[in-house]
Amino acid sequence: MNMMIDMTENIREGIVRELRAWHTTGLRIAIWEATGESAAFLEIHGLDAHRFPIVVDSDPAQAGRLVPGTGQVIRSPDWLLDNPVDIILIPCPWRAADIVRQIDAARIPYEGILIPHQGLLVDYHAAEMVLA
Repeated sequence: MNMMIDMTENIREGIVRELRAWHTTGLRIAIWEATGESAAFLEIHGLDAHRFPIVVDSDPAQAGRLVPGTGQVIRSPDWLLDNPVDIILIPCPWRAADIVRQIDAARIPYEGILIPHQGLLVDYHAAEMVLA
């Protein structure tokens, strides 16, 4: 049991370190999806409103609400058209394909999309090729 807890903590700490490193780059990072599993990811990994203020959600009904536990104001995806970001982080990898289709259909600009995979943040498009 302790070994499993240690593994989980190591995975969490690895992602926390990566997020800290991404934050220090000065790149604008948006988090896509704000409720349920994504909100838990934000809280568990310390993605606070000060360091990671940009959160969007596919559900228009979420716009204007606050992310549970971390407090970011949730914005609609269209917000990114006027306020482009460099990186989009999708905390729920199982939602990534649908979200990327939505991003591309709306012509939302970005340099990269990250998803968590096996305890790391990986480039969605590279992971898509490997996992296909």
